Amino acid sequence: MMILEGDSGCGIMNKIAKKGRLSARKETKLRDVLFANLPEEITIEILRRLTIRHVMTCKCVLRKSWRDLIEGEDFGMSYTPKPGLFFVYGDMEMQYVVCDEALKPLFRFGSPSHNQFSTAHYRVIVASANGFLSIWDQRDNILFICNPMTREHVELPRLSKYNKVCSFWGFGVSKTSSQYKIVYVDKDSCWVYTLGTGLWRSIEAIDPCIFLLGFDSAAFLNGNLHWLTYDSKENIFICCFDLETDIFTRFSLPCEFSDDISSYKRIYIFEGRLYLCGILDWCRVVLRMMNSYGDDNSWIKEYSFDIPGVYSRMRGLKVLVNGELLIAIPGLYMCTTHDRLFFIDPKNTEAPVAYKTYGDLEQNYSSNIATYTPSLISLTTIGCHNVQPLNFLYY
Repeated sequence: MMILEGDSGCGIMNKIAKKGRLSARKETKLRDVLFANLPEEITIEILRRLTIRHVMTCKCVLRKSWRDLIEGEDFGMSYTPKPGLFFVYGDMEMQYVVCDEALKPLFRFGSPSHNQFSTAHYRVIVASANGFLSIWDQRDNILFICNPMTREHVELPRLSKYNKVCSFWGFGVSKTSSQYKIVYVDKDSCWVYTLGTGLWRSIEAIDPCIFLLGFDSAAFLNGNLHWLTYDSKENIFICCFDLETDIFTRFSLPCEFSDDISSYKRIYIFEGRLYLCGILDWCRVVLRMMNSYGDDNSWIKEYSFDIPGVYSRMRGLKVLVNGELLIAIPGLYMCTTHDRLFFIDPKNTEAPVAYKTYGDLEQNYSSNIATYTPSLISLTTIGCHNVQPLNFLYY
């Protein structure tokens, strides 16, 4: 570069930097003008194609019209980002973490609790449905529904009929009326709470000869909640509860899962399909998919792999685009040891598994990891009252 007489090198660099800033401002102004002149439906279509991280960035821009559009009901109802993860942060501050589809942390938020002595270990993620999370405070028997993306939560009325040991919760949406419902079940009663009503209602109890298998939350699919049960003869089956009609039905299990109530079994929902997972002989994991929903003769084996003998349980999280299965293996129950995330290659499941921990998440977490699909729909839109803000923290 030729330096003219009377100019210093520093002065020329300042001029170049100033010119660059002016050029950047012109580009930003041009981009704003272009977006401002786009029809709203085209802008929405562009925003719908963005990842949840980029949409959150767009909400932070100065242009009010963008924020109003993203926070509007029309965009919230049409935006369906890819699922990520949700889990309890392993400290004593009762904080929760939401990750995007790339498993990168988006933000943390504080627990909506009135009890300062509660800890993360007394909080259970019941389930997620259409971007809303249900969190149960075991110590105080309080249920919260929250949407981390809109920074909202609501506390549900307490249920007087409550068995802390032999019970579980489910959360889902009825198929026709699209009502969000919480379901509480124990061996001799069933209670349903519909968001927006403010009341629990009792429905006809499950057959008293049926016992719950484990104390996990129910799996939600096709407007139904699913959980594992067994009868007095120790026949294991899947109990199915229709959130629209309040009717119970059942699905039978493959023979390899049906004869041992003591071994680990769990129901998962992957890619809109019902999966049954079992750990056989304490080390062999088998996952079968119900190929045709409702047909209990259509179970197909999808994954089969070994885990170290020291572990007797695992949590399936999601099937990735390349077919790999993401799982979490928990630490010891009710202590501060952490879950570890692993990928299972479906092309190499019969060989000894080469586990690999997802590096960015190799920290201390509790055993409450769940799959979570973000939603920008407000709790008020689905009929919730007394909605309160969440304590929200960006990374």
